[in-house]
This record gives sequence, C-alpha cells and structure tokens, in this order.
Amino acid sequence: MKISIKILDRTVFAAMLLLSIVFVPAASAQTNENMGINDECDNFSIEKEYGELFLERMGYSINLTSSTPLKNLDNDIEAVAFSISNEGYIIINVNDLSVPEFSMTNKSPFIVGNKSYYYNGPLAYVEAEELKNREIKTKYIYKKEKVNKSKKILELQESATSAQKIQTLSSTGGSLSHSLRTWEDSSVYCGPIAAGITLIYFDDYHDDDFVDSNYENQDDLLDLITNGYIPNQGTSTLTVTNGLDDYLVDRNLDDDYSAKSSSSFSYSKIQSLINSNKPIIVDTDNHPTFGEHWIIAHGYYVLTVPYVNPQYYIIVNNGWGDNNVNVLVDNYIDDMVYIE
Repeated sequence: MKISIKILDRTVFAAMLLLSIVFVPAASAQTNENMGINDECDNFSIEKEYGELFLERMGYSINLTSSTPLKNLDNDIEAVAFSISNEGYIIINVNDLSVPEFSMTNKSPFIVGNKSYYYNGPLAYVEAEELKNREIKTKYIYKKEKVNKSKKILELQESATSAQKIQTLSSTGGSLSHSLRTWEDSSVYCGPIAAGITLIYFDDYHDDDFVDSNYENQDDLLDLITNGYIPNQGTSTLTVTNGLDDYLVDRNLDDDYSAKSSSSFSYSKIQSLINSNKPIIVDTDNHPTFGEHWIIAHGYYVLTVPYVNPQYYIIVNNGWGDNNVNVLVDNYIDDMVYIE
C-alpha cells in the first residue's frame, strides 16, 4: 500500500502534546519478557504499564483491567486487549508495544473468560470457535517483529531529559465539526451503511438538499440506498463510488458535488477532507472471515515521540455503530471513497 503523508501546520489535540512519553521501567521489564515473548500464562505487566502511561500522556488517568490475549492467524499470541475502567479498551502488541487500536468511549469487543480470539489488526477480530470451519478470506497477516521491550522502555526513559526541553512537540490532527450518526443494522452490509452515514452528514452540515426530508432517518435512507444505488451485499470500491455518484445525479447535486475514489490510502487526502468537514469512507482488507470492511474516518492525528517514528492514526466509525475508534495506519488500509 502506498501511503502519501503530508503533515499540516495546524496543531490540535493539546492533550496529546505530552505524548513525548517518559516511561519508568518496572521490575518486570528485566524478566524474560525483554525479547517480546509471551505465553498463555503471562499477566502482560509490561504491556499494562505501557498502556497506562500511553493514555496518561494523552490526559487520561486510568487503570487497565481484564487482559485478553489475542492470537494472530499463525496461532501465536500477538496482542493483548485491556478494558479501560469499563468504558473503553486498548490493544497493545506484545512484540513491539505498538498500539494498533483503542477507544475511550466503546467497551471492549472481547468477552473475558473461556473464549479465545484471533486478531488480525484493527477492527479484525473473530472468536476462535467461529474460525474453525471458516475460510480465511484475507491475505493480510498482522504480525510485528519482536523487539527488546526492556531496552525500548529504557531508551524512552533516557530521552526524558532532552524531550522535556522541547516545547514544540505536538500532535497534529483534526476532526469533523460534528459527530457521525452511529447507524447499525445487522441485516445491512457495511457499504450501504457507510454511504448512508456519509450522505446524512452532508445533509446535516453541508447542503440540506442531500437527503429528501422523507428519508432523513436510518431505515428509510438505507432502504433507498440498497434498493436503488448500492446493493445490500459485499461491495467493491467502484460499486460504492458509482452508487454515490448516481445518487448525486438524481438529487441534482452533481454540478456541485461528485463521488470520487482512490485505489491507495493517502494520509494527506484524509487531512484535507477532514479539515474541510467531510467524512471519508475507508476500505480495510484484514478481516479474517469477510476480507474487506468499510469504515468512515471522522478524525486524524499524528503522535510525535522522541526517537520513535511518528505514529499516524485515524479516528473512525467502525461500521458497527461506534464512533471514536482510534486505529493505527498500516497497510491493511486500502481504498478510499469520498464526496467533494
């Protein structure tokens, strides 16, 4: 996947200004975890410490609870999910301590107990029992290289002195002016839902001619979309784009707006559209059982940390009724569809 990145000068998310993270290594950091090796019995103490400090530097003073190990498609433990005070969750990779996904407002999708899960990167999880007799439909495998976690924490600790003197560190980001609708319907596929959420946002905040007043609700607008523009099934980028374009023509909006798509993910395009208060439909290719999934980006930010490569996040509606899910950009993200 080709990712085009252009950082804007605008500095927001002041709370994230402090994500020049200073870590104090716990005694457990000196154990055999220093090569990123976990087994089924591990209490994930290093990951827990990392996650709590990660969120603390973003302005959240919380305790992580209820760890759930997550296996990759090679059947190795790849990540661990923690609950955040029963109000959110965070997933931390056990090999390199990256944070692929977290939300402060949505409960963990994992049930603590006897169930086990496979995790193939952001928003791509499935119960192990469900995967037994299912075909794996993605070629993407979420698997990170192991690092010396004790060394990584120590290096971040040693960067504290110089980092504290740097006053210009920031998180560059932006978000839509209003929240997306959190529409969800188990009988409607993600493509039509993403299109409906996008259209109603344009109707609410750009042009009230986008949606006829008789269709300004979830059921009627989704029925209109699935019966005339985007079929209620798995959909390609071309199908979603053409469906939206046909809709704009029928609403006599095609002189001012058009549906466009890109076959590769562009972070600079995400920035430009979000800064123009326009949501973006984004394709992910990593789900084990249905391959592709459409989500809707409504924000972005870049975390800058001393001596660590910047981390590029988008904030999304996950297509299942939840906004404000933070996902780390990686090559599981593919096409984009948008209106401008």
